[in-house]
Amino acid sequence: MEKTKSLLTEPLGLFGWKTLEPVILAALATELPMLLVGKHGSAKSFLLERLAESLNLNFRSYNASLINYDDLVGIPIPANNNTTLEYISNPNSIWDAEVVFIDEINRTKPELQNKLFPIIYDKRVQGQKLEKLKYRWAAMNPSFSDEDDDIAYFGAMPLDPALADRFPFIIEVPEWDDLSKKDKKNILFDADKGKHDFPVDIKELVDKVKAKIKEISLSKQGEIANYILVLMDVLKSSLGYISARRATMFQETLIAIYASMLVLSEYNKEEVSFINSIYLHIQTTLPLTVNMHIDKGLLLTIAGKALQTTKVGKSFESELLLITDPAKQIRFAIKNRNAIKNSTLSEVITNAISQIPHPERRVYALISFLIFKENKDIYATTIETLAIEVRPVFETKKTETNYYSQAAREMDRFKSYLDSFSEENYYKYLKNLAFSFDLDIIHKNRINAIALVNLFIEMWEVFIVGKN
Repeated sequence: MEKTKSLLTEPLGLFGWKTLEPVILAALATELPMLLVGKHGSAKSFLLERLAESLNLNFRSYNASLINYDDLVGIPIPANNNTTLEYISNPNSIWDAEVVFIDEINRTKPELQNKLFPIIYDKRVQGQKLEKLKYRWAAMNPSFSDEDDDIAYFGAMPLDPALADRFPFIIEVPEWDDLSKKDKKNILFDADKGKHDFPVDIKELVDKVKAKIKEISLSKQGEIANYILVLMDVLKSSLGYISARRATMFQETLIAIYASMLVLSEYNKEEVSFINSIYLHIQTTLPLTVNMHIDKGLLLTIAGKALQTTKVGKSFESELLLITDPAKQIRFAIKNRNAIKNSTLSEVITNAISQIPHPERRVYALISFLIFKENKDIYATTIETLAIEVRPVFETKKTETNYYSQAAREMDRFKSYLDSFSEENYYKYLKNLAFSFDLDIIHKNRINAIALVNLFIEMWEVFIVGKN
């Protein structure tokens, strides 16, 4: 079978979303509520509408900032001698819906918000069961801004924690700046190609995941339950209150994500490990991420601590997750790269590189790039991230710069030190690496340039040459 890059998102022109496909498919298979979080124009509504269409389901979309409760249920009228109420439905009422999508959910009017709880959690309105309703989906803009974020959404409020807790799946969707150059080009090239069909029947995928969930529940539920028990304690000590309801959700969603990854791997021929599912799970099921930014490195550490205690999936992958220092993570990943799944390597290296401060980051990125650039199974986004970091090394053309007079002698000594390695086979990389930095800035900030050179040489000897 020809290798398929994406089954759910790229067919829709959504490039850069592929890593989220197991979570989306898990939400479809379990019929648990799903919340997408992202800035305007990030295709949240588009994805959900196309999924409903592909499943041939009766889709209802509501803008939470505009609707009234009557828009959902219709106009109530007395019935049975004024003992009960019936509702005069309108064409957009909820009664016959199989999919309900609530957009801008964090702009919901206070009087309406409480009435959404039973719809999302229990498929009920006014105590009446919505017999046809299968899927409950929602979307929202971020209610918080990072320090470097120049967008603030007026009227977007923090989502009520109790309402956020009704969503087992909470997915932060990619933004333009999160995408690789290749993904951006693909989006632009795809823009005028019209509607695409999915390469595999979505119902077929969903049915396969449901069967796989049953299989995993029988074979791994004990291990997963032990992991969830410890995870709840680690989350509480690290981030604060986590509801008891969430424990059950965590177990169900973790099994479903792992099942989805296994099913998708049958089509795209990619390696899958249980550790991958744990890493993805912690990022896409935590209600606290709705209202606050939580560093991915911290989430990785939390999952790692839980793994360490329960020894679920003991392997090089789990050892890698336990390492909290990003530089040590990269060293461990490179050293044990043949024993670690490429998907795990991709996730960890991308995350770890972003956490190493400059200028050391460029040293680690250069070594990683030289090692992984020929590995076709490493995620393209990972190679792109490394390439961006090391581009100044490969673009460096001259080795002269104008120094302040007080730094001239020091810089001359530094150049002489570099030249002492001119006979080594790594000299071209070393020289270009050194002069890719602004040496005046290095001098002014008292950064030890020779230490950077020695770091590169040491990593070259250990990881490229293979000396212990």
